[in-house]
Amino acid sequence: MKISTNQMFTNSSNQIVTTQSKIADMQAQLSTGTKLVKPSDEPQLAAVVLRLETAIAQHDSFQRNLNLVDERLAVEESIVSSVDNTLIRVRELALQGASDTVSESDRKFIAVEVQGLRDALFGLANAQDKENRYLFAGSQAGSPAFQSDDFGQVSYAGDYATLQVDITKNRAVDLNRPGTAVFGSVTTVSDDGEEIKSGFFDVLDNLILSLQNDDASAVGASIGSLDVIQEHATLALVSIGVERSTIESELDIHEEAKIILEAILSKEKDVDYSVLVTELSAKLVALEAVQSSFAKISQMSLLDYIR
Repeated sequence: MKISTNQMFTNSSNQIVTTQSKIADMQAQLSTGTKLVKPSDEPQLAAVVLRLETAIAQHDSFQRNLNLVDERLAVEESIVSSVDNTLIRVRELALQGASDTVSESDRKFIAVEVQGLRDALFGLANAQDKENRYLFAGSQAGSPAFQSDDFGQVSYAGDYATLQVDITKNRAVDLNRPGTAVFGSVTTVSDDGEEIKSGFFDVLDNLILSLQNDDASAVGASIGSLDVIQEHATLALVSIGVERSTIESELDIHEEAKIILEAILSKEKDVDYSVLVTELSAKLVALEAVQSSFAKISQMSLLDYIR
């Protein structure tokens, strides 16, 4: 088969241009560290990389949510732990005040300490996070969870809504808890069989009043109610601990999944420098050889053969 001079020049030129383009792509891969310099060149690889990057971003998002919830729970845990410890001290004082060996003046001194602890508990009930949101007000986080009227009567001013955040594709956890879950009420039955509901601070106020009135019997009767409100606080503390443990496990799961996905992504996307440098060197040698051959052939004419 005869090959014209023009065709020979065209083929050689195309070969040089193709090799130069390949070398440019390889150099770009070396400079960026990725095989995917232009997604349009490898659409299938681009699609795989996009799916992997999306999955990794989703795990990142879930981890941020988990850390957000855990940060919130850590604050709640500290507050509820203080509530629990304070109630333990209140109960100890109530036991002292119920004793027949305690004088009237001693009960009044105990009442002063219980009043101070009660006020501290009121402050804890209206604790805020770093963004000044009330922890125990439900979804009404812009206003105090518990409010006191002109007569010192405390009532819950929040709601019972819970805010949720996604921690997996199919699972969400509560970001908050209503104040009544920590500062619970007590239901007692009167002598005539009527149910009487007393709020958290009602129990404490009744104890203080009984101490001030030197009523040892009433002080002793309040201990059962103290046990109930402390049980609410203790259960809330246990619940927070369980939730934080769950979050820690979920964080580990997401981190392990990310490590696996990032390894796959690196295998698909990142260049192997040693292999690429070797291939690039070979391409450069080949290009030089083609260019040298082309230069020699392009200078030849029929006279070279006549001589």
